[in-house]
Amino acid sequence: MDITRSGSQLSGKGPAEHFTGNVRIDPLFEAPDPASAQHLPSYIERPSDAASIFAIWPGTGVPPGSEEWTWHEQTMQVPMFGSTAPTTMVRNVVIPTVTIFKPAAGTANGTSLIVAPGGAFRFLMMDAEGYDIARWLTQLGVTAFVLRYRVAHMPENDADMLAFMQNLLNILPHQSRTEEAPPVGDEAAEAARTWAEEDGRQAIRFVRQHAKEWGLDPNRIGIAGFSAGGGIVMGTVMQHDAQSKPDFAAGIYPGYTTATPVPADAPPLFLAIADDDILVAPISAARLYEAWHKADKPVELHIFAKGYHGFGMKKQNLPTDQWIELFKNWLAAQGYLSPAAGG
Repeated sequence: MDITRSGSQLSGKGPAEHFTGNVRIDPLFEAPDPASAQHLPSYIERPSDAASIFAIWPGTGVPPGSEEWTWHEQTMQVPMFGSTAPTTMVRNVVIPTVTIFKPAAGTANGTSLIVAPGGAFRFLMMDAEGYDIARWLTQLGVTAFVLRYRVAHMPENDADMLAFMQNLLNILPHQSRTEEAPPVGDEAAEAARTWAEEDGRQAIRFVRQHAKEWGLDPNRIGIAGFSAGGGIVMGTVMQHDAQSKPDFAAGIYPGYTTATPVPADAPPLFLAIADDDILVAPISAARLYEAWHKADKPVELHIFAKGYHGFGMKKQNLPTDQWIELFKNWLAAQGYLSPAAGG
């Protein structure tokens, strides 16, 4: 489903906010920076309470290697797993973006967190694993950036996509209670993982590049992700340069590839998963904890008795409902909820 929205104002300073509707150029912006002055197509959905949305790659916003893709991003409502309630799903991302949610005026503490939703590297579940946690973060003074990253090409017809979703649990690899390794997807999913991890690194670079313009501390940029999004988190943690290094990280039922070797500059890590998760092995999260602990790096792990896969911000009256408060406590203990020095 394509959603058309009206445009928003461009500023003559800082990164140009991209339009999500009718395109017009602000007269103050006579010499646009080619790295930040793209205009987003109207089919890229933007929540009404989001502050802005930006493409994270320069030029057209299409990353290297995706220039020949002929499809475009689509948004639709699908039934939530385990429920008939609808939830927002995005697929066929070609232009990776970050949707920004800002704290109320005067409450920002300089910390920012990039949020990567899950979706098996095939689509993105934008509500319980994206927008909902972003809104929660703003109440803590944290500026949130919900990342749309590239995924495998999915059916472009909504009916065909719904049929695919209904068969998804038969496609995804299930893991036994004794499995210790994270899941490995099919060829399409693993190819998409490579693009997605690079989009995660680029998102960190983008936020760090513009941090001071947005009143953010360039040394307090974190990344959190769910399932496949957790794989992106660990991809940025395990392989990065100085500009794409996260300062802290959270993997929630993360579908990562390896726990070792732990980088010498590995950031503090928060982990949460349910013991009855059948799509990501709970012991694999324990292996991440073990690797961080052996490397003498800060780490916190929570394995809940029940909660299944994909709990995100959903309230299920199960033990996993508590993870978000534990995450808040961890952020506070790491110093990321207090005002930044000089802020």
